[in-house]
Amino acid sequence: MELLDSPRSAGRPRDPEVERGILTATQDLLVETGYQGTTIAAVAARAHCGKSAIYRRWPTKEDLVVAAVHAVQVPATMPDTGELRGDLLAAALHFSGDDSRDGAVLASLLAEIGRNAALREVAYRTIGGPPVATLSAVIARWIERGEVAPDTPVDLIANIVPTAAFGSVTLRQRSLEPETVAALVDHVLLPALRAPRD
Repeated sequence: MELLDSPRSAGRPRDPEVERGILTATQDLLVETGYQGTTIAAVAARAHCGKSAIYRRWPTKEDLVVAAVHAVQVPATMPDTGELRGDLLAAALHFSGDDSRDGAVLASLLAEIGRNAALREVAYRTIGGPPVATLSAVIARWIERGEVAPDTPVDLIANIVPTAAFGSVTLRQRSLEPETVAALVDHVLLPALRAPRD
């Protein structure tokens, strides 16, 4: 039987089952042992593949860990519900969830990014930045439509829900509940966006 990381198999199409196995193994190790214990060797052993099978897909441990965390996230998509509240809620619900395992996976990443600049950069580009950019784009759209004042501090308001989500995952190892996200939209974001400006 030919090994997954043998030179002759390098040109073959990547097996999605192998990739899923590697990502799942990485997620499990992040929950069980944290970032430091999630080594490439440990992932390879858990996923029953060679280390080179991992390195062909993700050149660094940082890339692998971010890919594993990204795999449990809901993709950030630009909503168009026809109303400000609907768009804000649809974008902000990216930060909600009810799976404690997913929260624990993300918490392992967040616990490390303060000590690891390379991991922080990859994580923000891949995981943190896109959903915040979506919220910013939603607010900008409604500024253009005249429902939100043009001098609104877009970046500040767009980061309210992500900041709350960061705190929830870090302290509780859980994503925000959908009802908490809705409350933030109704009682924090909308009042801030509709406040009269001088």
